Amino acid sequence: MYGRDGGANIILATSNDQLHPPENMLDGSDATFWSSTGLFPQEFIISFGNTMDVQRVSLSGYNNLPQTDGQLQNEDIDVRAKATHLRFVIDSGYDHFIAIHQLNVNGNTVHG
Repeated sequence: MYGRDGGANIILATSNDQLHPPENMLDGSDATFWSSTGLFPQEFIISFGNTMDVQRVSLSGYNNLPQTDGQLQNEDIDVRAKATHLRFVIDSGYDHFIAIHQLNVNGNTVHG
């Protein structure tokens, strides 16, 4: 997993609520989250310290994936790409506001 501890940072987010900043997506806690400010599309970019061989991205949140009756929504996305940055665009949601609690990128650092 590649989160804040692995050198990843959020370098751009279209919404920035002081109580729920984008960095919360990388802190590994379900108790904290990034919240949008209500307009779509929403976008954020994650940057790694090195080029990564990305295999999978896992997201958990509310109102950005198919509804789960008030339960935290989880989605695994197979990526299979080499990247130094990943850009995420959320075109719409199931409510005016969305929240992403965790963003995990599974992959390995590319050497040489």
